[in-house]
Amino acid sequence: MSPTNLDPRLVAEKRVGQWLRNKWRLDRLLDIGGMAAVYVATHRNGKRVAVKMLHPAFAEEPNICERFLREGYVANKVNHPGAVSILDDEKAEDGTAFIVMELLEGTTLEAWLDRAGGKLSVDTVMVVADQILQVLAAAHPKGIVHRDIKPANLFITLTGKVKVLDFGLARLRDANMVTKPTAMGIVIGTTSYMSPEQASGKSDRIDGRTDIFALGAVMFRALTGRLLHAGTTPAERLIAAMERRAPRLLTIDPSLPDEVCDVVDRALQFEMQHRYADALLMLSDLRRASSVRRGRRSIASMHAVSAVPLTDLPSVVPDPIDMTVAVELEVPEVSAVLEDDGVKL
Repeated sequence: MSPTNLDPRLVAEKRVGQWLRNKWRLDRLLDIGGMAAVYVATHRNGKRVAVKMLHPAFAEEPNICERFLREGYVANKVNHPGAVSILDDEKAEDGTAFIVMELLEGTTLEAWLDRAGGKLSVDTVMVVADQILQVLAAAHPKGIVHRDIKPANLFITLTGKVKVLDFGLARLRDANMVTKPTAMGIVIGTTSYMSPEQASGKSDRIDGRTDIFALGAVMFRALTGRLLHAGTTPAERLIAAMERRAPRLLTIDPSLPDEVCDVVDRALQFEMQHRYADALLMLSDLRRASSVRRGRRSIASMHAVSAVPLTDLPSVVPDPIDMTVAVELEVPEVSAVLEDDGVKL
């Protein structure tokens, strides 16, 4: 049986212990998804990293390989400490593409929410959102739209810093890098956090405001404990994202502060022109709301809030033995990618 016909997990597990290009030893399989497997690895000089390897079934698919390797180019182009650093890309001896990235220790926001009972404190959500907006403010002026902002792609390190993961689905407008654009009508992303234009497959309209909507949906979930739109399947939530306006946050939880609800509600406006025009404007309003909550401190003082409160983090992160986590696995480009919090159809 050829490798392309084998169970991807079996193929991935058999790689443990192998050396890649006589540089990277694969120590342990971290996770596996529809497109790639992620390992803890060690460079021959002793540096520990994460290695993400494309499944052999896709090794001879030029478009998939291009999208896979593009992740490193896009993430490093953001050039912000809140974006995961890609250290190398190469092809293994058998021709399988892989990328090498920094190894993170901590937890995804998805796992944190699960352990916290579905919701986080208002102050914690605002600090997390502040750091995400800083990354988006660095990415968007460079023509990079992430297109898949969701709790599983947001990582909180043990020091309380937030990292934005998985730029594999990002849209990049760069004349120096020729890539096939996403065709009209193709839906890429995660249904629970999609903007109306993204859910409708209107790829020509996607811009930074698409990520702003997705962040609003993440904040909505973290503050209320529920998804933006009800639905028993990703397909139902996709239709809801295309057709329904987001409910006002105060109608879901009247106890939430007005100034915080105003920020989230504006980010979740159905019409793009009514959302924040860019991440810096949303960041300014978020810090203004934080200032109100902190006794009307000056906006400048909010710049010192750069990490998730460590009083919150230890109670919800996994046990130390399980704290090594790499980036969320991307999936192949198909006519529709209907992910449901990491569950791929």
